[in-house]
Amino acid sequence: MSGPLRPLSIALSDVCFLHWPVAPAAVRDALPAWARPDTTDGTAWVSALSLSIDCFDAFGVPLREHVETVAVRTYVQTPSGDRAVAFLSLDVTDRLVVDALRTLFHLPASHADVRRRRQGGRTEVVSRRRDGGNARLGVTFEPTGTPTTTAPDTLAAFLLDRERYVTTGPLEARLVGSVGHPPWTVQPADAAVTETTLLDAAGVDALDGEPLAHYSPGVEMGVGVLEPLSPTTIMNARSLWCL
Repeated sequence: MSGPLRPLSIALSDVCFLHWPVAPAAVRDALPAWARPDTTDGTAWVSALSLSIDCFDAFGVPLREHVETVAVRTYVQTPSGDRAVAFLSLDVTDRLVVDALRTLFHLPASHADVRRRRQGGRTEVVSRRRDGGNARLGVTFEPTGTPTTTAPDTLAAFLLDRERYVTTGPLEARLVGSVGHPPWTVQPADAAVTETTLLDAAGVDALDGEPLAHYSPGVEMGVGVLEPLSPTTIMNARSLWCL
């Protein structure tokens, strides 16, 4: 007997994570007013992810394939102390996906040009938002080291292992969505960042130095519908992927 269809199923590949440590004050104004920055050793983090969406299915119906995306996110705690991510921007090459993310999931998605080019073992990604503003990200990366799953109570786990995301809906509703997936397989990456105005446009400043970089070959994830923040919502997030 099959389980219920996930509202959104996404297969991700060729994922580069770029993580910058920042002061909590650097991201507080970009967050929903009811969430607070999540920190480790007093430091907040902002991450930019470049990735390919191999397939984008809604309620079991294939909608799109081969969509390029660059996401900017940070890490938050809900009023009850549960950990989540808050997306500050999602730059996507497909208008239908942009509309779905905005309408169904109340996420800050924008239409963008994202170019991905491989030379040998290195990959170059350049993203430019198509609204005419100066919102760009440029990075060249190459995986290094040995692939492994994230270990508990590590910085990698803090940055990658999140089961929910938060956003604000109509009438300032406090909304949380569940995200379920197998453990990330990641490895270190050698990354050179050439442009970060995408982070400025997302309301983040005070980036300092080169980012911590991770690479993952990808993962398949299910994304649950948004619900008002409650203890039941948190339990739903933990059971999403077990079906």
